[in-house]
Amino acid sequence: MVLSDISLSIAKGEIVCIIGQSGSGKSVILKHIIGLLIPDEGRILLDGVEISSPEKKPSDFISVRNRLGMLFQGAALFDSRNVAENIAFSLREHSHLTEKELSAIVDNGLEMVGLQPAFKTKMPSELSGGMKSRVGLARALVMKPEIMLYDEPTSALDPIMTEKINDLIVSLRDRLSMTSIVVTHDIASAYRIADRMIMIKDGHTIFSGTPAEIRASQNPYVQEFILGQRNFMTGQPSAPHTTQTGSFDKPNLQYLLEQRIFGTGDNAYGGGNNKLLNSSSINDALNGSIDRLHKYREPFTLVICSIDKLAAITEHYGTAASDRAIVEIGSKLYSIMRTSDKLAHIEYDEFTLILNNALPAHVPAAVDRIRQGIAESIPFQIDGKDIRLTASFGAVVATTLYSNLSELIQAARHACSLAQQKGGNTVEIIDHAQ
Repeated sequence: MVLSDISLSIAKGEIVCIIGQSGSGKSVILKHIIGLLIPDEGRILLDGVEISSPEKKPSDFISVRNRLGMLFQGAALFDSRNVAENIAFSLREHSHLTEKELSAIVDNGLEMVGLQPAFKTKMPSELSGGMKSRVGLARALVMKPEIMLYDEPTSALDPIMTEKINDLIVSLRDRLSMTSIVVTHDIASAYRIADRMIMIKDGHTIFSGTPAEIRASQNPYVQEFILGQRNFMTGQPSAPHTTQTGSFDKPNLQYLLEQRIFGTGDNAYGGGNNKLLNSSSINDALNGSIDRLHKYREPFTLVICSIDKLAAITEHYGTAASDRAIVEIGSKLYSIMRTSDKLAHIEYDEFTLILNNALPAHVPAAVDRIRQGIAESIPFQIDGKDIRLTASFGAVVATTLYSNLSELIQAARHACSLAQQKGGNTVEIIDHAQ
């Protein structure tokens, strides 16, 4: 039995974060609440009315489900449908709205999550992880749910996008009086958004209280979970990091990458041209490469590297393991790149490389060399098991056809998506000169 003796009470308009190790039963709670699972024992009440129990059938839950919305981990968008079709999917199934009415509702849904109507025609493969999460949230919101369930809403996002999603969860609660139940591994996000935090261990509730109360808890397991005793890479005590509110936060991935690559956070960005960029400075570097391409015909290639099956590592071993996988990939990419190249960690599972002065004829071999360097790396161990890492690569040989940054990035992401569809550990290159 995954859950045993779980008892939760959530007030209207409250944001409750459920935390705990992988396999502790967090996501199972959400599936019971939304009716994807029926409990073997016990019951679930909504406004004092029993909506789920061993005597109930899944079909009994249909009318209740319209009061609930869910953002699944990874957004769970339909790959074959564009953004507008994804958002309108449930409306088409459960209403008789005209196309004009559906279009207006889709526009409103996009506005609620901070996206422009121009996104309606984009396919999921053209979206970043953060954009996918927003579209998945818009799809749920257009059904006007009273209660929103979030399954790891920030698990695949960089720190900047994580803050935007956190702000959005709080904003929706404030604007719509929406009750929110958030399953997360991200302690910093839970501190940021939660009115109350609930910790699950081995299917039991071991803590329920405010963020301040969980920090003050004397439970050794709670303290070990929220603070961490050892740095997962080096086995040494973790360096203290604080948020704006002064609360403890785990070292972010950029810091961990810099520690692995340069050996010290004080020398975080290296020297000379060969440095690790962050998600904002890579845009400046790309714009510079585009300018030189148009002015001086200096060739370059944009590469998106996406780590294969990272979600499975998170699911089986937790976020510390997937964070370590990202650091392993990032340090390997850095060791392979040339002095003239640029490297940045952008989305949670993605890196961007700019191969400057790369002749188009040499690009396929160069990108495949990088892919092989990762695939042939010595595996790292988690719980005594060897974990081999691979990555999918999408590359675009830049030409003057690309007049701006967004077009170039969109093409590279599309190429990376094609590589992933082939099963990963492969390279897809777009070269209009061929």
